[in-house]
Amino acid sequence: MSILVGFVLAFIIFALVYALGLRRWLKKQSWAQAFFTKIEPAEIVLFKKSETVLTGRLVWLGGAIVTAYDGFLAYFSSLNFQPVTTRVMDFLHVPQDMRGLTLSAFVTGLGLAIVRLRKTTTKPLDLVSAPDALPPAAAAAVARAEVTKDAAVTAVQGASK
Repeated sequence: MSILVGFVLAFIIFALVYALGLRRWLKKQSWAQAFFTKIEPAEIVLFKKSETVLTGRLVWLGGAIVTAYDGFLAYFSSLNFQPVTTRVMDFLHVPQDMRGLTLSAFVTGLGLAIVRLRKTTTKPLDLVSAPDALPPAAAAAVARAEVTKDAAVTAVQGASK
C-alpha cells in the first residue's frame, strides 16, 4: 500500500512541477516540439492544455482520493492506514508535531499555485485547448484576439495608474 501512496504522491508532485513551470519552459525548447505534437491530443482531453485546469484537476484528484479513502474506512473500520501515512511523512523527514501543519501548508501552496496560474492566464480556455495546427482563418482570428487582448490590458493598466 505504501508503494501506491508513494506512486500517487510522486505523480502529483511531477504533474504540479509540470503545470507550474516545466511545461511552459519545454514549450520554448525546439527539441521538445515533437513531444508536444505527440501528446497534444491527450493534453486537450485531460486538461485542455491549460496549466490552471491541470492544477485544479490535481486538487480534484486529491479530494477524490481522500473521499475514497474515508469511504473505504467507513466500511473497513478495523483497518489502520496510519502506518502508511506515517511512512510517507517519515520518508519526507517531517517531524511528528509538524505533520498537520505540513498538510495544511501543502493545501495552501496549491491554492497559491492556482491563483498564480490564474494571474498568468491570458486566453480563453477554448483558444488554449485548440490544436496548434489551425486552419489559416482560425489562426488569423486567434492572432487578432491576442492583439485586442494586449490593447485592452494596456488600456486598463494605463487607466489604473
